[in-house]
Amino acid sequence: MDREPNHDLVTVMREAGISNKALAKAVRDLGRTRGQDVRCTHVDVARWRSGMIPRGIKPELIAVVLGRCLGRPLTLADIGMANPGGPPLTLGLDFTADSTAALRTTHALWSEDLKRAEFLRHATVSAAMLTTPMARWLIAPPADPLNRTGRTLTVGRSDVEAVRTTVHMFEDLDHQFGGGHARTAAVQYLHSQVTPLLRGNYTEAVGRQLFGVASQFTYKTGAMAYDIGCHGLARRYFIQALNLAHSAGDRALGGKVLALMSHQANFLGEYAEAVDLARAAKLGGTGHATPTVHAMYCAMEARALANLGDVRACLRALTEAEKAFARRCPDEDPDWIAYFDLAEFHDEFGHCFHALRQAPQAIRHASQSLRASGDAYPRSRAFCRFTLAGSYLNVHRTQHRDLERAVAIATEALPWVNQLKSVRIRSYISTFDRYLDPYADDSTVVDFRERLKAIVNAA
Repeated sequence: MDREPNHDLVTVMREAGISNKALAKAVRDLGRTRGQDVRCTHVDVARWRSGMIPRGIKPELIAVVLGRCLGRPLTLADIGMANPGGPPLTLGLDFTADSTAALRTTHALWSEDLKRAEFLRHATVSAAMLTTPMARWLIAPPADPLNRTGRTLTVGRSDVEAVRTTVHMFEDLDHQFGGGHARTAAVQYLHSQVTPLLRGNYTEAVGRQLFGVASQFTYKTGAMAYDIGCHGLARRYFIQALNLAHSAGDRALGGKVLALMSHQANFLGEYAEAVDLARAAKLGGTGHATPTVHAMYCAMEARALANLGDVRACLRALTEAEKAFARRCPDEDPDWIAYFDLAEFHDEFGHCFHALRQAPQAIRHASQSLRASGDAYPRSRAFCRFTLAGSYLNVHRTQHRDLERAVAIATEALPWVNQLKSVRIRSYISTFDRYLDPYADDSTVVDFRERLKAIVNAA
């Protein structure tokens, strides 16, 4: 069957001044940076120009490559490869104060995620793209009333509590086994169980609670995607969680979502944006956040400042966090901040001082975190052990006993490599392993690396 030539693609390629061969190479290279084995040649590009639409991730890669050439973002429609009736490339990336629009978008996101849409998992979403949703949330007027009538399903407080209990169950699974363990099941629950509730009948009070717990469930599912390295997908979930939190009228919860965005941006090395997101959380949550929640906002800000090397500003944020945490009253806290206990508080301080290369303070706080911790958050404590181990290697003129101590502490965290389906734990391990390079010939390091290699291969 004859195809209509793709005039849009031809026009954009001509404007970009790129040849068939150069476009094919750029698409392959971009796919490689995203861990995708993308195969295409100039012959394939000629077919695309003649009207053939490639499958999988290729249309999104083509749009990104050509957009970079032109210095502006391109949609699939711009290159003549939009899927009629399919989801837009920007699905889930906009803030909306309208609860109906928020519900429509979140449902579409959950549905496409279950379909394992390629562009959701692999499309790049930079921290800079979060600036507009962040700003719009900050200045948005209060949400409209949520009471709904005339629908078949009536939602009560018991329905809300059922969702809340399920959120906690998935949180426990995430902490114990990593984001890759039950994320798909979480998406399925959102899609099949939470969506009908959000579309049902409820009073204003029940509606606020329902949207609040739906926001909590959505950001937790996004955090699971973040933990397994699906960063663009995670950011779409975070923005939708922000929308739902706004519809719930919960500014502190919205700040929590921005704090998570800050945490992820910090992990990805987008430190300036991480500072902005944490400060927006503090600003938006002013007058609504409990002292514990405010301390968490400050800790996120301090983390990013530490990685920027701004010692004075980091210490100022840590002091603010310390003062807020000293005033906390757990009975007044929302359930979603329960993880931010004494162990987590000292863990954040330990990370900050480690980034600032102030080893004694990092060791003190990381050690206090481990002493105060229980069995509820093994992933966080594994992170803390690698921070502590790395800090011992940062001691000036590391003695052999410090090297042995560092390796021993890191070894304690190795069993979690098999249990945790987490890209982040692999990142901590890789970072610590690089710290060992100056001591590569030491027998302690040789033994550790052999054991690490065996565990990683088994995992």
